[in-house]
Amino acid sequence: TLAANNMRDGVHIRLTLTRGVKVTSGMDPRLNQSGPTLIVLAENKAPVYTKTGLSLITSKIRRPPADVLDARIHHANLLNSILAKIEANNAGADDALMLDTRGFVAETNATHVFIVRNSDESRASGDLATGRVVACPEGITRATVIEICAAEKIRCVEADLSLVDVYGAHEIFCTGTMGELAGVIRIDNRQIGDGKVGPMTKRLSNLYVKRTATEGVQVIDL
Repeated sequence: TLAANNMRDGVHIRLTLTRGVKVTSGMDPRLNQSGPTLIVLAENKAPVYTKTGLSLITSKIRRPPADVLDARIHHANLLNSILAKIEANNAGADDALMLDTRGFVAETNATHVFIVRNSDESRASGDLATGRVVACPEGITRATVIEICAAEKIRCVEADLSLVDVYGAHEIFCTGTMGELAGVIRIDNRQIGDGKVGPMTKRLSNLYVKRTATEGVQVIDL
């Protein structure tokens, strides 16, 4: 797909694997008798979030627990996230922070969330925390940030984070394939830190850009 369309850089690829064509309508997987269908959607697309800082609201929509729908299963049923995004749109926010049914941070409607505590602006240092993978999927960008923290000797823990932790954070940023690292400056009309994208967020953003520029798998011949 990339070679046929001469797409080599700045391309976002979304892969969707379906059960394939059905012999008739219905939910029974046995009706899919032609084998799976792989959809490759490639777009020339820049990162979707501003680097000047995002505003979030806390959504009333909760992320379901694993016994309802395991978040580690990547699926196309995104109604839960879409409803939260509509809520954010109506509130004039960029995205919605979503909690699990216990009241802890899951993720936003589209990205994972990291908070920075004990921040020292002069050294762009601090401790990071991100929600446990309970009501949110595992993420490649999230995992990359955790790996970068380990390499740079930056303390980063996975924990149950409440809104108290979020509101009291010195910095907050989101991570995702199409957002990379994006700082958050307001949540529920509360200012985060000094109201600007913080030094740790900028430091990790730069490290992330350097890493992704030098690592990865070449998918087409240049």
